[in-house]
Amino acid sequence: MANFTYFIRERVKLNGVERGTNVEIKIPGINYSDNRVMTIPSGSITEIINVDNLPGAGTFTSSSIKYARVTNHATSSINLEVSGSTSQMNFLITGSGSFMFSTEFVVPAFNHFIYNDLRSIKATALTGGGATLSYFIALT
Repeated sequence: MANFTYFIRERVKLNGVERGTNVEIKIPGINYSDNRVMTIPSGSITEIINVDNLPGAGTFTSSSIKYARVTNHATSSINLEVSGSTSQMNFLITGSGSFMFSTEFVVPAFNHFIYNDLRSIKATALTGGGATLSYFIALT
């Protein structure tokens, strides 16, 4: 087991004054991680993370996910579709933007979606040129 650490650094200079924060988060008990860079072809929905409670190639167990990040390396936007067994949410990830979560649960009042129920994360390039994205996932 290992500790997984991620850092968030925020900086902005307004009227000559620099402002920002540094946040360091440690998640203990990580046994596995995976990362990948992928091309999302134009006009297609591409599954980038498959979540199932059965083992399989490129498949992760939802209750084991402690951190996941998807970054859009393109200048155009992508649609990120996060699906559970009974619901789905879509997130617009602009060029150079990221989507991340560091818990397997979302507050149940938030559209009744629970990450422990996560089934897949898919991406669609929103322009004709396709997109390149990467993901990093840490699991227990």
